[in-house]
Amino acid sequence: MNVLVALVLLAGDAPRALVLPDASGSVVSATAATPQALLDARKLVEQLRYEEAVVEFQRYLVTPERPLKERSGALFELGFIHLVLGDAANAQTRAIEALELDPKLTLPPGTAQKQVDFLNRTRKAWLLRARLEVKDREGADAASLVRVGLSDPEKTVARVLLRSSAKSTGPFSSVEMRCDAEACSAGLPSPSGEASFTAYYFVEALDSAQATIARAGSAEAPFQLVVVDTRPWYQSPWVWGIAGVVIVGGAAVGYALAPGPR
Repeated sequence: MNVLVALVLLAGDAPRALVLPDASGSVVSATAATPQALLDARKLVEQLRYEEAVVEFQRYLVTPERPLKERSGALFELGFIHLVLGDAANAQTRAIEALELDPKLTLPPGTAQKQVDFLNRTRKAWLLRARLEVKDREGADAASLVRVGLSDPEKTVARVLLRSSAKSTGPFSSVEMRCDAEACSAGLPSPSGEASFTAYYFVEALDSAQATIARAGSAEAPFQLVVVDTRPWYQSPWVWGIAGVVIVGGAAVGYALAPGPR
């Protein structure tokens, strides 16, 4: 990574001083390329002001244009701060987000064993979690059909929902997808009732407690699908319009070629 920061507990189980080495093992220094919010967050960590550091890391993370590896490193730093503060749930959530951005996330030599163990635990949980992946439609599929691949190693998924809207900002309605082993599918309902429409959608997997445990897309970044006339061919106005032109044209040609007086 460009700047993968390791948060290292100097001693003991309680939060104390954290040292921020770069990939070479030396203490991170300010660079022109590093956003100020990230520099401020790391400085607050050095000062043991962890709660304030969390705020600064979050301020940095709302800027999505930063390089993925840099964002991944910052997410992992934030996750480890949550762990130091005793918030295990948020710690794992942030660390998993880091692995989503950079599956090959590694720590520099000399990183404290506590942080190495945290990364190893998180990577194991990340590999075992449920996953959803939107697939391409097959040849005979309806134009509105959404296919999703489901990976559920620990069999924790109880339902898979297709959430859709006529607007990218929602609100999103839900349709339960039909799942057969690792393949789920459902048709996007027309928001307007018309055969042709544009829909925005994402997919969620829920556990038995109705908590979201996997997602493909999101309400903030939904997929878009343009559906052009989902009716059978014999109900399409285009077909009947073309047929009408052919019939009228054929009648005209027949009349022109017919023998006898006009």
